[in-house]
Amino acid sequence: MLKKAIKGNKFIQWGGVLLIVCGLGLLGYYVYEKVRIGSYQKQLRSAYEDLSFELPADETFDDVVISKRQQMRLVISKINVDLIVQAGDVYDDALQDRGPVHFECSAMPSTEPGNVAVAAHRGSYWGFFTDLDQLVEGDQLFLDVEGYRFIYETEWIRIVEPDDWSVIDPTDYPALTLQTCHPKNVRGTHRLIVRAKLDRVTRAS
Repeated sequence: MLKKAIKGNKFIQWGGVLLIVCGLGLLGYYVYEKVRIGSYQKQLRSAYEDLSFELPADETFDDVVISKRQQMRLVISKINVDLIVQAGDVYDDALQDRGPVHFECSAMPSTEPGNVAVAAHRGSYWGFFTDLDQLVEGDQLFLDVEGYRFIYETEWIRIVEPDDWSVIDPTDYPALTLQTCHPKNVRGTHRLIVRAKLDRVTRAS
């Protein structure tokens, strides 16, 4: 009986060690991915900040149309979002790992009607749009590109089916649409959509 008890205790001890090792492994992987993704965004930001744009001194910002597809800076102060939005295929997993991606089929920022659609991961080690659900009507979102700052105000927040692509359809006013998975911190079954309307354009800070 004593031998069996000793063997049982050893089994429990080794099982505990194995669980600790697995836990540390998962934690290490999580930290590694957070650092890797942070490094990607740092590189993107550095490249973005190297760009310089000279706006006319008498710029009125009444008629601003961005025609070239390029990286943009998305700022949502309320939820501590300050990220570089990439131009490319929104279904490219490598791009999605690095930050928000601009839908190729959607518009560029403009004072003319059009829908700028951006998607990003939520939760886990990405955390790009984790707190998107905290936005409410009237909250401001900034999109910087080519020396301009497009200032949008949140219109509505909705949860839609994963196959509802009507949310990125063209709009009859200048709009910005952000999308991410829902619910957060688990495998998403739906999509969370934030729609914002252009309020004004200024110089980028």
